[in-house]
This record gives sequence, structure tokens and C-alpha cells, in this order.
Amino acid sequence: MVKDVPISKVTGAVVTKWRVVDHVQLLLSIRGRSEEARLLCRCGRCHWIVREHHGDGAPRLLATCHSCGTRVELALEGAPLPKA
Repeated sequence: MVKDVPISKVTGAVVTKWRVVDHVQLLLSIRGRSEEARLLCRCGRCHWIVREHHGDGAPRLLATCHSCGTRVELALEGAPLPKA
């Protein structure tokens, strides 16, 4: 089951797995939650441009709302490092 979750409720969340469905909807598996979460922007849309950031510090999941440009950055647990 997928639950709609606004970005204000995922502050500080740790993402263990993520996927994009229908080319734009971001579904997150968040540590401590049994249901997948569909990330909703403050503008009410759920269309995201998503990338992983591997560099200094812990891996991060970066998402930008395709509609209004709102950005969210979440800790990404267990992400493999990209291959060189």
C-alpha cells in the first residue's frame, strides 16, 4: 500500500529504497515505516526530478518538484557507490 506524504512530514527521514513510477512519481521506503510513501510537494503535485548524490559525507537523495521547483534532500541509507 502506498501512502501520500507531504514533504513537511519527511524532514529528517532516512530513505532505505526509492523508485519512480509513471516517469515522475517518487515512492520512498522510509526507515521505521511499513508503507511506501508517495512524496507530495507543498504545491500539491507529486512530479519529481530525482538524483542520488555521492560525494563528501553520506549519500543523499535529491528531488526537485517538476512543477514549482521546490527541493528536498534526504539521507539515503545503504546506497551503493556509483561505479567509476
